[in-house]
Formats: sequence, C-alpha cells, structure tokens
Amino acid sequence: MQYLRLLISFSLLSFVISCSVNPVTGERDFVLMSEDAELEMGRNYNSQILQSQSVYDDTKIQNYVQSIGESLAKTSHRSNLIYRFTVLDSPEVNAFALPGGYIFINRGLMAYLSTEEELAAVLGHEIGHVTARHSVRQISQAQLLNIVSYAVASKAGSAAGDLTNIASGALIAGYGRDMELQADSLGAEYMVKQGYSASGMINTIAALKEHEMYSKEVSKRRGIVQQTYHGIFASHPSNDNRLKEIIKDADNLKQNTNSFNSQDYLEILEGMTYGDSEVAGVRRKDGFYHKDLDIRLISPKNWEIINTPSSLFFITKDGEASLQVSVSDQVRRETPKEYLERLVSGELYQSKTLLLGGHQAFSALLEESSGRARVAIVFKDKSIFTFYGTTEQNGLDINRFDSQFLAIIESFRGLNFSESKLAKPLRLKSYRVKKGDSYRLLAEKSPIPFDPEQRLRLLNGDYPTGNLKVGALIKIVE
Repeated sequence: MQYLRLLISFSLLSFVISCSVNPVTGERDFVLMSEDAELEMGRNYNSQILQSQSVYDDTKIQNYVQSIGESLAKTSHRSNLIYRFTVLDSPEVNAFALPGGYIFINRGLMAYLSTEEELAAVLGHEIGHVTARHSVRQISQAQLLNIVSYAVASKAGSAAGDLTNIASGALIAGYGRDMELQADSLGAEYMVKQGYSASGMINTIAALKEHEMYSKEVSKRRGIVQQTYHGIFASHPSNDNRLKEIIKDADNLKQNTNSFNSQDYLEILEGMTYGDSEVAGVRRKDGFYHKDLDIRLISPKNWEIINTPSSLFFITKDGEASLQVSVSDQVRRETPKEYLERLVSGELYQSKTLLLGGHQAFSALLEESSGRARVAIVFKDKSIFTFYGTTEQNGLDINRFDSQFLAIIESFRGLNFSESKLAKPLRLKSYRVKKGDSYRLLAEKSPIPFDPEQRLRLLNGDYPTGNLKVGALIKIVE
C-alpha cells in the first residue's frame, strides 16, 4: 500500500509537470499545482490576511492603489486574472503578493515613496511574482522535497505531511535573487507599457535602500535583527549591473510617455496615518497615549519607545536596559501585591504600594536566577498592566537604570482632555520649504518619536545627508 501511494504520487507529479506552461516564458514549468488550485489557495490566504490584519480605512487611497495596480495588471502576462490590491493599516515597510493576484502594500511603505511612478514600481514588481507564478514554484519545490514523507504520513494519519503547512512555509521563505530580478524585469515592462519610466524602479530601490540602511543602524543599536521588505528592497543594490540591463531593455519598450509628478502623489498621501494607528496607541516625542485603554506613559529623555502588537517597550538608546509593558484581563479579586506575589517565583524586596492616577499599584525589585528586575503591577478598569524592567547583560547593575524604570512606571495615569487629542495618530502633510528651513529645525517641531530628523530625511529621499531646497514640496508629520 505504501508503494502504491508513492507510485500514485509520482504519477500525479509527472502529469502536472507535463501540463504546466509558464505564462511568462512559454516554457514548461516545474509546478505541482493547477491554476484553479493556485486561485483557491490565494483566496484562502487572502481571507486569513484580512482576518488577522486591518485594512487602511481610506477609500480614496484604496481606490487609487487599485486603479494603478489594475492598469499595470492589464498589460501583464496573466491579464485574464482579476487582481485585488489592498492597502494594509500597518507602519511596516512591506508589500507582498499571494498566489492568484492578491497583492498587499502597507501604508508604511507608501509613506516612503515620493511619486506615483515609484508606487507603480512596487506594484509592478509584485504583479511580476504573480505572473511568473513564483509562489507556486516555491511551493512546488517544497512539495517535491516532502512528497515521500507525505505519502507515508498520509498512511499514518500524521499532520507532518500536510501540504497546506508546506505551502505556508514556502510563502514565508520568500524568493531567491533570480526570481526577484525577474519580478523587477516584468514590473519594469508593465510600467513602461503604461507610460511610466522604468527608471522609477531604480528610484524606488534607492529610497528603500536608504530605509534599509537606517533600519540596520537601529537594529545594531538595539541588538536585534530587523526584517526588511523581501522584494527589490532586499534582493540587490540599485547599481546592480543586471538590474541596469533590465531597466534599459524595458525602456526600449516604451510606447507612450505620461507626466507623473511628485505633487500629485503627495496630494494623495495628504493626511495619511504615519506610524502608530489609534487602535495600537500613539507615540509622540517622549510620550505614549492610548485612547481605548485610556492611559499615558512618559519615557525618560533619549529613551526609545517601541510599540509592538503584544507589548510596549521602553529601551535605552544603546539597548543596555529595557522596560516591557503588557496588559491582560483581571480575573481575581485581589490586590496588585497579591497578584505579583502569586505571579513570580523569585524574592521581592524594596517593595512599595502606589496609587497611580487613582489606580492601585505595587512595585518591587525582583531577585531571579538570571539577575535582578524592576517589576510593577497596576490595576485599572479590570485590566492588569505589568511592568518588567531589566538590563541586557547579566551583571550589569540595575541600580543604574532603576530610577528611570520607576519614572516610567510612576508616569502611568489616565488621559486628561488635552492628552486625549494626543492619542490621535500622526499624519503626513505636504510642506513647501522656506528660506532658513533645515531638517534639524523641522525635526525640533515634529512630533515624530525618536530620530525625527533621520525619519524626515527618509520620508523625502534625503537620508543620510541631503539638504532641503527652498520652494521644494516635501513630506512632514503633524
């Protein structure tokens, strides 16, 4: 029976391969999935994305991206598909394509683009992944490696051979350099057929490389690995010779030239959320403001606030110390002290009961096997706010940072009337450069939390040392 399963599996494999032709090259392709199966997979993954991530609530921007994407897709090698382009409400710099024509771009990536042409480059690149069936080919390679174990696992009823899991892993893994270059080539081709210049691809790569450079500096400072956009952003530098040839070949296909200027694109971005969404809580300068939780916290000077889906972090500039804040539901009638004593296994000392903004709280130093930590619990509106401050290295004296940990904890309270306005998200705004303006002066007035000058430079393609030109229209944040 096991032999029969393997025989059937390899027979089906041979049949699918013999019937698969790449829509781009016209050559036979190694894929183990029909187009119908590809489209069904895309529908399923699209549903999962929409359930787990928020769509950016701006009809104007959604329609704008959809119209540009559709115009590019109509010139593609798979114009028979119905493409859906969705802007996600995420500050992360990313875009990705699912099998079958479902393409997503984060508002965070759109903010760092300066022209419609650059947006077309990103969308064209992602369309290229769809038309060349890159995700299907990735999945097929993963399936081939697992087909024997799948046949055996099917007999045993094991989930180890689940092809859905294999497909999911292949999509997460991303693409190799050759696939990325092919997506660039296809994207450039689709761009020029719509009147854009293929050199917009180079401009996009340059802008995203600046962001990658900054992200690496931040990651090094924090001591973490930063994830970056998989596509043209990560696959090659803007001076790549193969890429230059691709752009040259694409520009030779140009049939018409339309005028696309940065002012039109900036008008579309006017008022777009920058950074944190309201539902995630908003960072402004040294403060954090959350409307739904009705809280505010203030960071020590030169500390960075990092807002993640699960926790809030306050970290020193060099990453030597950090304080994590998380929230959970209160399920027992007890005091913060009783909750903390039940929660931890180490020894508590230098403890004290607090009243923060009218809410019960308890704080102490905690002796653990890994070292000492500053811990605190605040009860508010049937929610538990847990603070955990520690140093990055064992043996580093926590007393160096404990007063700052306590300052953050003791800044906890509900929002007053003026602070409720600060819980609204930051917005992009167009600004005409005046005489005497500089990035340093604009940064001093900006509400951007941490590195405002560098981030303003990134928004306008002037990182790390570009200068402003009087009369130029740029993006600022308010």
